[in-house]
Amino acid sequence: MVAILTNNKVLECLDVVSKTLGLEKEAILGTTRDRVLVDARRIIMNIVLAEESISISDAGRSLNKNHATVIHYRNTHRSLYDSLPRYKDTYDVCLKEYKGEKAITFQDYLEGNQEISKLQDEIKKLKSVNASLRYDILKLQNKFRENNFMIPFGS
Repeated sequence: MVAILTNNKVLECLDVVSKTLGLEKEAILGTTRDRVLVDARRIIMNIVLAEESISISDAGRSLNKNHATVIHYRNTHRSLYDSLPRYKDTYDVCLKEYKGEKAITFQDYLEGNQEISKLQDEIKKLKSVNASLRYDILKLQNKFRENNFMIPFGS
């Protein structure tokens, strides 16, 4: 049975959560009780209830759930958010995406670490070049001294 979406905010949240979690909207709207899908439904309900002025009954009706299910989602969300870092991180990323804020994904984190490693390697190379140039300058200064040339010591 496919849910009839009656609220644009719920539809918008469904779009964000399905995209963020890489899930099909039809799967989220279905009745399958896979943990990932139930978490997605729970996240949608809690975002909509926290961010929009939608009643529990209207939110539930929008995803073809009754008000008791929405209350259960809300209560379960609180305990999962406090006890499971994975769930907390998933909810926070979805909430930021829904609000239009830039959420850092795990892929962003990995790419950032790769960029940091590249920059650290570049710094090492530049330090090596710098040390080599300083050594060359010292050698030239010593040659100038040996030949009694004036050396400007401003450097």
